Amino acid sequence: MTNDEIFQYEKEKLKQAIEEINKKIAIAENNFKRQQNTRIGFSEGKRGTQFTRQSLMSLYATEANELKSTVNSPYFGKFEFKQQDGEIKKIYIGKKGITSTDNKPIAYDWRSPVCSVYYDYGVGEAEYKTNGKIQKGEILSKRQILIKNGELKKVEDADVVSNDLILLKYLNENSNARLKSIIATIQKEQNNIIRSPLKENYIIQGVAGSGKTTVALHRIAYLIYNEAKNIKDTEFMILGPNKYFLNYISDLLPDLDIRNTSQSTFEELTLKSIKSKIKVGSKSETLKKVLSGDEKVELINYKSSLGYMKLIESFVDAYIYSHLKESIVYEGIELCSKEELKDIYNNSRYYAYSNYANRIDKFSKILINRIKDKKDDLCHEVWQKYRDEYLSLDKKNPRRQEILNITNEIEKNIKKGCPKQIKEYFKFINVDLIHLYQAFIENIEYMVKGNNIDLNELKMHTLDNIKSKKIASEDLAAISLMNYIINGSKYEDYKHLVIDEAQDLSYAEYYVLRKMFKKANFDIYGDINQSIYDYQSINNWQELNNLLFDNECNILNLDKSYRTTKQISDTSNLVLNFIDSNNTNCIARDGNDIKIYNIEKNKENQIIKELDELLNKNYDTIAIICKDDKEAKSLYNKLKKLNLKINVIKDKNEDYYGGISIVPSYLSKGLEFDAVILYNANKDNYKDNNIDQKLLYVGITRAMHDLYINYKGEISNSLTTLLQKEKIKELKK
Repeated sequence: MTNDEIFQYEKEKLKQAIEEINKKIAIAENNFKRQQNTRIGFSEGKRGTQFTRQSLMSLYATEANELKSTVNSPYFGKFEFKQQDGEIKKIYIGKKGITSTDNKPIAYDWRSPVCSVYYDYGVGEAEYKTNGKIQKGEILSKRQILIKNGELKKVEDADVVSNDLILLKYLNENSNARLKSIIATIQKEQNNIIRSPLKENYIIQGVAGSGKTTVALHRIAYLIYNEAKNIKDTEFMILGPNKYFLNYISDLLPDLDIRNTSQSTFEELTLKSIKSKIKVGSKSETLKKVLSGDEKVELINYKSSLGYMKLIESFVDAYIYSHLKESIVYEGIELCSKEELKDIYNNSRYYAYSNYANRIDKFSKILINRIKDKKDDLCHEVWQKYRDEYLSLDKKNPRRQEILNITNEIEKNIKKGCPKQIKEYFKFINVDLIHLYQAFIENIEYMVKGNNIDLNELKMHTLDNIKSKKIASEDLAAISLMNYIINGSKYEDYKHLVIDEAQDLSYAEYYVLRKMFKKANFDIYGDINQSIYDYQSINNWQELNNLLFDNECNILNLDKSYRTTKQISDTSNLVLNFIDSNNTNCIARDGNDIKIYNIEKNKENQIIKELDELLNKNYDTIAIICKDDKEAKSLYNKLKKLNLKINVIKDKNEDYYGGISIVPSYLSKGLEFDAVILYNANKDNYKDNNIDQKLLYVGITRAMHDLYINYKGEISNSLTTLLQKEKIKELKK
């Protein structure tokens, strides 16, 4: 068939597919209306019948909505697969599986096992795994099908046009459209991660723009679809760096059939657990203090270490043990000896109850039953205590009746097992965690041996924060660990934890997460080059693997960037080379030259001019990336006076609106924009240290198509090469 004949054939197939989908939509809507209009008689009005009717209405409404979401683009690719028995299957691949009214496949869900060959193989021999068996065959043809608004735009042979060139068509789209198109362009290395086995732990090191976030979300979608018997969508948790980032990705979740998966930040996750009314300083606040020299990195690093977590564990154990040294005594009668109480601390019978609250609860129930069983002997002891006094009194003495009343009350309580007395004894378990952490800090010098940390400074700084009802972000892991040891975790039933921007978590935070999510497998996505909290975050994945995963994590790499143009990638590599990090590779997508402006004068006018240029290119998302929130706020206030519609992103922002945004560099991680204006990238803002240069790298790599770099004074030393290139261009002109 000629190309024109193939196009006409696929055009007719698309027309038939859309007609079939519309028929199914009409059937689903009619079924919904029929159930809605059903008259409820006496027998029909029963609770069970009403429930069934409502369930059917929900089913039909869902079916109609899902079909409507596919009708304008039912599939994006096609391949012919010759099975070993000689049968040839023509498989159209789409976001969702769709069948016709006579139950024949219109499109296969991209997550189905057979569709893996579309991503992993070209024309020729291929295989896929289904139900534990390898199915071998041959791909006879493979095509990309571009459909927009129900109209066939292009059909291309995927083995004639290179994979990168096919991908380029999608990468050249605006950021919002590109996010929606990722399923059609999943690369082989991404597909391998998405379809990796469920019950294993993974660390994915991915360079900026390599698709870590989209791979993470598509992996969840894949597992929900293929592992439905083993895991539900409610058993996934996505952990992101901030609420703004989580809302940025949230629009993509329903499109991937991810509807009931929890999303959280580490701070939000832990504060829900500890239930203490206290403010937590953000990591961004700490970063600003570090950069200004107002915070000692040694103290932050120490609090973020596994050694610090071990101290916390020892202290909590000592706190519990100190309260179990006295027998439980009631009215002079020993209900439980201190030797028996040691069971709570070190008896294996209670190890199944990993937290102390559960151990004490279990022990209390056993103790209450034991008291009930010994009630006769204990009541006899009570009587013996008062017997001599009672017998020595005259029969008319009112004290005799008083003694009888006292002993009767005591005996009644003993027969119940003395629950109030036991609860009173163990009330120390309900300690306020902030007060407990304060006690730990106040006594830390008695626990630390052979450490070079200035403990007096650590104490003073931390206690000052606690007195003002605020803790630093690096203290949160310690308090969360205290809570876990005492009260356990409300997240133990989660089976899968997905961590994005994972390089920004500390070893201490990983230590706590491993305990809180002890039944979960971990998918960890990050980039060491974007580790902007150098003084506390992860700088070596293998070390994390060794220390906290017993070296059982699979470490995988995504080393090609699909986000940026070659020009932007080359610029980001200048920064990486400056701090002796490895270059990143990008798909060979040529783009516009980087534009550099010295904005010593008329700064706002220059920004407006640049925004005007970018808006004329019909970009959906433009970011002005500043070094910090102070600079971002100052610029926002100036531009706001000019009646420009601009969002400023702050630490506590939760909503993402698109359009033009002013973003501090450290809040831009994980995001991408059609164009970026890097504001004031001078040598004072971005000094020669690792943290500043990584912030600069993050800012540069947010841009997909256009990058403007503005600076006052002298440009950052890592970017001086750009100025040299500009001078050469000027000379050539």
